[in-house]
Amino acid sequence: MDNEQLNRIEELLTIIPTRMCRNMEHRFVNVILKDVLDGLAKHHFMILKMLQKNEKLYVTEIVHSLGITKSQMTVSVDKLLKLGLVERQADTIDRRRIYVSLTGDGLRITEIITKKIKDVFREDIKVLSQNELNYLEKGLGVLIKFCSLSEQ
Repeated sequence: MDNEQLNRIEELLTIIPTRMCRNMEHRFVNVILKDVLDGLAKHHFMILKMLQKNEKLYVTEIVHSLGITKSQMTVSVDKLLKLGLVERQADTIDRRRIYVSLTGDGLRITEIITKKIKDVFREDIKVLSQNELNYLEKGLGVLIKFCSLSEQ
């Protein structure tokens, strides 16, 4: 292995997440989320997307997936409840376990935000050539493979 190449890759792996997060924060949170519903934060949208995909989830499942504390999750769920986007219910078998699910408004808001994000993405991606898109797709596949190494 070429040490210079490894150094460049190492540097890119530390720079890219920060830039992506900053860009996403600006483009999506500051523009889309605030435009759709005041008070909705990026982590709220992540919870909504998880619920859209899974219908209902135990609070502990969301905590584990997002890597947040139970107290942070409680605050987030309370906010989403106040906005009328989710509902919270106790498990009928084990009442200590709480699960959340989307309301009709929650599903509608999630779909609106998802469409707006896709629209922004499709507009932004136009700057890349077909060849660059092919490289990006392949590179993202490699990145996923690399990231999954820590899960083994």
